[in-house]
Amino acid sequence: MQLRMEISMTRLPRNFKTFAALLAIAAVVSGAACAADLSEPVILVASSVLDDTPFQQDVVLVTPLDQGGHIGFIINKPTGVKLQELFPDDQAAGKVKESVYLGGPEFLQTVFAVTRKPPPSAGAAVQLMPGLFAVMDSDAIDRIIATTPKEARFFLGMMVWKPGALEEEVRQSAWELRPADVEVVLDAKSSGLWKSLRGPGSYI
Repeated sequence: MQLRMEISMTRLPRNFKTFAALLAIAAVVSGAACAADLSEPVILVASSVLDDTPFQQDVVLVTPLDQGGHIGFIINKPTGVKLQELFPDDQAAGKVKESVYLGGPEFLQTVFAVTRKPPPSAGAAVQLMPGLFAVMDSDAIDRIIATTPKEARFFLGMMVWKPGALEEEVRQSAWELRPADVEVVLDAKSSGLWKSLRGPGSYI
């Protein structure tokens, strides 16, 4: 699926030192009892329950937060927009040939880089799973674009769940769970990914 977008984009300033600082804007600190085991990173695959919603056929890498709740990135929705279109004054952005992905509806005007290894002294980065990090501060993203653009994917926005919310969605059979996989996040083609993950042998 390709989604064209026209939107004014930003990279977060250096004073955002952790994801907790950003997510404090959206997080709600009350939760519910958990039926599904979502204490480790997983890949969510949208079920037919989400048909005819904005999340139809989405595939999402999700990771739990220490303070409760979850964050994640939709990994199979390229926007059709190149990074250089979003930052025309950044010549290095032309090195990124792949289009930016729609990561989710929260913080939609923010660009995130998801990469195997964040630059040294990255001010705002979080480990999504072993061998995979999300980076959001402007200097670190600039270094990724300039030095290792082929080792990252870039996302507009992200997914955010308050404590207990994702567990409830799983109880309602909105999502199927798959093992988290770095190669799926960074290297898999978005076309056909949802169908391939719904096939036999991929359940956890």
